Amino acid sequence: MIYALIAILTGLLLLADTFVSMRGFSGVIAALKPYETVIGIVALIAGVLHFFSLLGIALIMGGLMLGTRALTTVPNIGDELGSAGNALTPFRGLIGGIVLVLGVITLF
Repeated sequence: MIYALIAILTGLLLLADTFVSMRGFSGVIAALKPYETVIGIVALIAGVLHFFSLLGIALIMGGLMLGTRALTTVPNIGDELGSAGNALTPFRGLIGGIVLVLGVITLF
């Protein structure tokens, strides 16, 4: 259940540009936005722990995108992790939708 909640939060943050114009979601997005990097790192760790599932791989990709700023500070591999997160940025909406749907499906 915790992986589902992490996936839902990650999906909401990845789709923030889409949901910010919708009434009711703007408050949720504004409340989650300060914790974007923390949620991204938690999603990355949860994805690594759940690596052999579709949800785990989606969480890894979402965590790389949300936690790019923090990941660049990791010694030796920070630049590679940052460039991997930046390479996934054009697919932010697609990955966000997949992570959100997988999180909702996993929740139920």
